[in-house]
Amino acid sequence: MGDRIDRVVRGMERLFHELSVGVREERILRYIVTELSKGRRFDQVMADPYIINNTDAEDRAHILESPEVLRGIEDQMAAEFTHYQRQLAHTEEDEA
Repeated sequence: MGDRIDRVVRGMERLFHELSVGVREERILRYIVTELSKGRRFDQVMADPYIINNTDAEDRAHILESPEVLRGIEDQMAAEFTHYQRQLAHTEEDEA
């Protein structure tokens, strides 16, 4: 009987740990995506104390695999490219 109780307790501990990690990861991902949408560079966001204090190297490597973060980076790159194209077009108009 003691073994069964130990297994149940270990299972519940594992479940609560996984849930807390999931909530923490979701908050961190949300923070990164929000900061990227503000136009901040990815490397700047990843160096924020909030990120450093709430993740380890393995967590940060895992973040790079997140579809939300990758979409945020893609959006940021697209916005920068659009801005560059507008500047280029404006320069060409001035030269004409």
